[in-house]
Amino acid sequence: MASNAPTLASHANQYIREVLHPAEAPPAIHVRYFYTSPLAIDDPLSPVPPPVTGSAAGKKQPPRPFSGYDNDAIDESWLGLRKKILKHNEQLGEKDSHEGGTRGTGNASPEGRSAHGRDIPALRPVSRGEDSQLAEPPTTGTPFIRAPSRSNVSRSWKPPGAEGGGRPTVHEHDSYKWGDDMEPALSMNKDKGPARQASKPKEGPSAKVPVGVSRLHQVVMEAESIRMEPIYWSPLSDVAQIVRGTWFYKDTMLPVEVDVANMLEAGYIELQPWTQTWKDELNSAVEVGAYGEMKILHKLWPDRPPKPDDSRPSPAQQMQSVGLVQNTMPPEDDDPERERRDIVENVCDLIDISTGPDGPDNKAVGDFEYGAHAQKHQYLKAGVIYASDDDACILKPALQPSDYYGRRPLANYIRKGRPIGIPVVRGFDQARWDKLHPPKNSPKAQAARKGVSTSQDGAPPYRRQKSDQDLARSERPKVTDLVLVIHGIGQKLSERIETFHFTHAMNGFRREVNVELGTPDVKRHLRKDMGGMMVLPVNWRQRVSLDIGAVDDDAAEDPSANKYTLKDITPETLPSVRGIVSDVMLDIPYYLSPQHNPKMVSACIQEANRIYRLWCANNPGFSEDGRVHLVAHSLGSVMAIDILSAQPSHVDPHYADPAVPEDKLPDDHFIFNTTDLFVCGSPVGLFLMMKNANLLPRCDKEKPGADSHAAHGVAGEQGTYGCLAVDNIYNIINPYDPVACRINATVDVVYANTLKPATIPSASTSYFAFANPFRSIPNPNQPEHYKPSTSRLPSNVELETHNFTREEIAEKRAYLLNDNGQIDYFMKYGGGPLEIQYLTMLGAHSSYWLSRDFVRMIVIEVGREVGKDGTVPSMRAIKKKAGIPG
Repeated sequence: MASNAPTLASHANQYIREVLHPAEAPPAIHVRYFYTSPLAIDDPLSPVPPPVTGSAAGKKQPPRPFSGYDNDAIDESWLGLRKKILKHNEQLGEKDSHEGGTRGTGNASPEGRSAHGRDIPALRPVSRGEDSQLAEPPTTGTPFIRAPSRSNVSRSWKPPGAEGGGRPTVHEHDSYKWGDDMEPALSMNKDKGPARQASKPKEGPSAKVPVGVSRLHQVVMEAESIRMEPIYWSPLSDVAQIVRGTWFYKDTMLPVEVDVANMLEAGYIELQPWTQTWKDELNSAVEVGAYGEMKILHKLWPDRPPKPDDSRPSPAQQMQSVGLVQNTMPPEDDDPERERRDIVENVCDLIDISTGPDGPDNKAVGDFEYGAHAQKHQYLKAGVIYASDDDACILKPALQPSDYYGRRPLANYIRKGRPIGIPVVRGFDQARWDKLHPPKNSPKAQAARKGVSTSQDGAPPYRRQKSDQDLARSERPKVTDLVLVIHGIGQKLSERIETFHFTHAMNGFRREVNVELGTPDVKRHLRKDMGGMMVLPVNWRQRVSLDIGAVDDDAAEDPSANKYTLKDITPETLPSVRGIVSDVMLDIPYYLSPQHNPKMVSACIQEANRIYRLWCANNPGFSEDGRVHLVAHSLGSVMAIDILSAQPSHVDPHYADPAVPEDKLPDDHFIFNTTDLFVCGSPVGLFLMMKNANLLPRCDKEKPGADSHAAHGVAGEQGTYGCLAVDNIYNIINPYDPVACRINATVDVVYANTLKPATIPSASTSYFAFANPFRSIPNPNQPEHYKPSTSRLPSNVELETHNFTREEIAEKRAYLLNDNGQIDYFMKYGGGPLEIQYLTMLGAHSSYWLSRDFVRMIVIEVGREVGKDGTVPSMRAIKKKAGIPG
């Protein structure tokens, strides 16, 4: 068999020449990146789906394409990362060479490793004598790969010179035993567990690209993984799968499964359908008939080599028998899934080689649990006909050309425009996508989209993105107001039940804020320089561990010490109920504990500061021009009062500079100035009463549009509990919430009793909402918009009995704390003849995020003009007696 060596060597040389170094590089692909998140990151007004209940629940979501701007940014970063990975692999290969060489090569070099960091066996030409010296294995001249061994090639690729002709021939049977003709992909091997596991981050180059209309997510790219995750909060089940699509289903323009796309590209490289030669061959095949079409059919997946006990050895076995190929791969079990992965890895190397290290990247990357008709396929027995330089058709065996049956799919179907098989297209077609997936143009959707911003309204986001790519970075205007929301008790429960996680509630709350920003009744009340609003959660509970009873070394050695944990004192009865109670209710006694209170406050400060610094880093200029507002719920409101009482009246904005190291940041206060504080479901009044404290404005904090703070007895100083470094504070109360307390009396109890109870104006525009205060347009030329029905001077009795000095101080203090002259506002909730108040009470404490009235109030109060003149008339304080505005 030694006489066959020159022939096989010539085949190998032809393989290197025609496949590894093709005469003409394939054209670049218009790639498109898709993600599987249930949240539409490019449409802030899209409905928010309910929280997923399992880690696999989001995998079946239909893929969504990134916007054109984001797609270009991701691909640019990906191509730059690709070069870094190749350089990293070269350096790694050199290191391995110094340490003893790569596996299976006598003299390793950086080119001995593939783009995936795998060691590739090399071709080994051998002289006719058995004792001859081994020749130096030839290299490919690229940084991707040394020429693959024929043992691997026989499984993964048929070179053009092999088996005379270089194109697949029709076989009587398919040697795969992996299921039906067009069976779904194997996701589980019964004996070996999962066929493919999620890749873990590895050392090496990586890149991050912020994406989405609000820039709340980022695409993280590494050598062997690409994913999308949130920027400002810890990932839950909202880590989205990403696919770099190269081939697409023609009837949906959704990406073809990654492995299938790379196999399609491998056949594309071999047959070169972009050339005139291939077009001539197609015409010739049509003229010859079914037999000619059989010759131009490409086998999507190669046949598995015969087993060793088969009568006819494979070409790879023949090459090994004459010593042409050095078999460096250890024998493997008969694992079809592993063989398929090896095939794809080798094909990816060939795709890289076809374009070179400085050329385009035509590989598909990523993985979706979603394919044609929502079911993932691999088409293991399929054949492909490349009908043009961009179009191909995947055919199962029953549809493939057959001289015996007279089947001619190219002549009778493909060229006549009749559907057959599964048509696919190379490269993304945006025009076809827009035609297949038209944007929602209903009147309601258009009205909502017009309000995505306060300054760029009128055109829907997709149209603005096409006309101006600068707007694609954020289709809303520049964010001027950042709203940080501090949660209350119960987030420990979200570690076991994800649907209770605060982040899910904030996703819905953020969407409602975006909707209200575009409502005409709201927009007329916003200040002229008002831009966008951004709502971000402050998940402080996940930063702190409150487990009691950890035994230190000193206590362990002390025989008199007695350390016990919560588990030790919890009875074993009703474990589910007790678990919920401990996860929800114990945050309150923890906060009252001198041991854990500092931990919880510090965790809240650190998380809020982390988010703020990250936001400023991604939004340059915000630390100088932007405003920060706090919304605090339940226990979070108590923490906010504690922090803002010790907060400096003015904070240096240099803390937002990323150049400032974290260890130089203060850990006892926020690194930003707070404009407004909204507390809801708040027991702050109870804590102020227990500490015998009053709610006071800050004496050295000049409030825009307000009178002086310097009046005696009006304001307090930093460090006084209840003396807050804010411009305005609001207390929103659900009347059925058993936790919520009033705060007006903590300013001045007499003044509070003179005020009418204030209700948040209704945002409803229904038939039953006879008076919508948000519809009224204030007259800027008239300072007082509400005139009393009758003007009356105080009587002599009132002059004698009223202490006007105290009333003046209380009123001045109230207006310094809130431009409206009061702090407490009640929500409209519940009611009706069939209401059961005790049942209504159960959901009242968590009802704030779902109330449209609550959302609208926050949007207007955040976005209105500063000072008394910028307030909404119906929000102002009204005295009980004469109905005169306060």
